[in-house]
Amino acid sequence: MGWNTCLCLLLLIKYIENFEHESLKLKVHPPHRKPTNRIIGGHEAKPHSYPYQVGLSFNNGGTFCGGALISRNYVLTAAHCAEEIFQYSNNKVDVILGAHNISAKENTQVRLEGIVTKIHESYNQVLHRNDIAVIKLNQTVQTSYAIQIVNLPRHQDAGKTYENKFALATGWGMKKDKEPFTIDDMSDTLNVVSMPVMNTDVCTEYYNDEDFIYVTQSHLCTSGYRNKGICSGDSGGPLVYVDTLIGISSFGSLKCEECYPSVFTRIGSFLHWIGENTDVDIHDKRCGDLGNDVTLFDDKMS
Repeated sequence: MGWNTCLCLLLLIKYIENFEHESLKLKVHPPHRKPTNRIIGGHEAKPHSYPYQVGLSFNNGGTFCGGALISRNYVLTAAHCAEEIFQYSNNKVDVILGAHNISAKENTQVRLEGIVTKIHESYNQVLHRNDIAVIKLNQTVQTSYAIQIVNLPRHQDAGKTYENKFALATGWGMKKDKEPFTIDDMSDTLNVVSMPVMNTDVCTEYYNDEDFIYVTQSHLCTSGYRNKGICSGDSGGPLVYVDTLIGISSFGSLKCEECYPSVFTRIGSFLHWIGENTDVDIHDKRCGDLGNDVTLFDDKMS
């Protein structure tokens, strides 16, 4: 065997080793460094079926997040959204309630100003830990059939996993991958997707590695099976099981149409923090009241 042949074989072996190494690295998709969320694999919601859904517009209308109305005075959202509100909008945000078509002037819509009053003191931007914040409205909102307060988990249910239960994520974000993402690529109408909550330990296999632990027990994951999930335009949006807010959209894979799990901040892990930083009494039997006339599951949901 000649020297040239040996050299070629050595280079081939090295290439295969590098390829295998890179393939292993690709198995774990690190969360997007600037987490963004959108509804993937869902459909348009029945108007006003999810009246706790809030839109947050800031940066002169150039940036958008989701949120959930947890009292007549407070909205819950993601910490990474709140940080951008500080950075780009001098801590002022337009809060849109009662909307279905976010671009239209619907008579159900109420638009108020809000300010971020608290970002979790242990929020970690790199690892997406404690990705939760609260926004206070500049006036008490009047509820209607299109604007309702969502329930928080009962205090005794704080440790509930919801594993294998189907939960709903809602938002106005994009419905398919597109780069670069702009505000003009968002959906005008509210979309919804139903996803099963998966085992958190299984979820860690998709995102965690020896250098970074992204997913912890203070997160909640939903399966990306059949290409369903969240990804750009609706960070901070709600994940609801039946009538209870169980998660806030936090992060996903770099490409949203890859069937990877979607990751949420687990509300049950932060009930005490929410009680300390809002006017919500977390020891109430139910923290919110959606009313009897609100349909949470529309007839198109599968």
